Amino acid sequence: MALRKGEKRMTYEEAKQKLMPVGQEHLLQYFEELGEEEKKSLLKQIEDLDLSLLNLIEGGVKEPLGAVTLEEIAAKREHYEEIGLQAIYDCKVGAVLLAGGQGTRLGLDKPKGMLNVGVTKELYLFEQLIHNLMQVKEKANAWIPLFIMTSEKNNDDTTQFFKEHDYFGYNKDYVFFFVQEMAPSVSYDGKIYMEGKAKLSTSPNGNGGWFSSLAKAGLLDKIDELGVEWLNVFSVDNV
Repeated sequence: MALRKGEKRMTYEEAKQKLMPVGQEHLLQYFEELGEEEKKSLLKQIEDLDLSLLNLIEGGVKEPLGAVTLEEIAAKREHYEEIGLQAIYDCKVGAVLLAGGQGTRLGLDKPKGMLNVGVTKELYLFEQLIHNLMQVKEKANAWIPLFIMTSEKNNDDTTQFFKEHDYFGYNKDYVFFFVQEMAPSVSYDGKIYMEGKAKLSTSPNGNGGWFSSLAKAGLLDKIDELGVEWLNVFSVDNV
């Protein structure tokens, strides 16, 4: 864990000062039992920890967003479709595919999107989703920027899968991958769990974290560069 020139590492005291105000000092309870490399690793994890996420546990008011009803959409379907296709043609619309999950519950130890759901031929979830997008592309006569959220665990498999299948015919210049952020795992009373004496317990930050993950990957600049104003977000399950 070499430091770059001029880079300063968090000290034990600094870590303690960061954790105490939010009641997380238990993360340092085994510090003196650790070897030097383990100490460095733990301090780095604490330094990178975004403690503001703990505020989300407090919740708040949850209520449905206002939305156009299905009846209203049906009554003005042609009008809405015309507006939508024009927006896609003008590259004002992008798609975000949430594909960070594994297919474990489906008997597949690979990214869920690699599941073959074909009956008489091979048909992968990723492939069908691209087919769906291609139908819109053909109708609008324009490529739609596609942002695919992977996870630390499946990013390599996912990107390689798309390359091996030549992006299922999609224009690869309009496909952008980004990795889902990890967030600390906490108990019901907000205490961060530890996997070991020198390792914090983390898990993917959920589908709700797609925007912060996309922003951290630096893709907001790409979105601005392309002129995208609206993003359609959907899950890899939703074929």
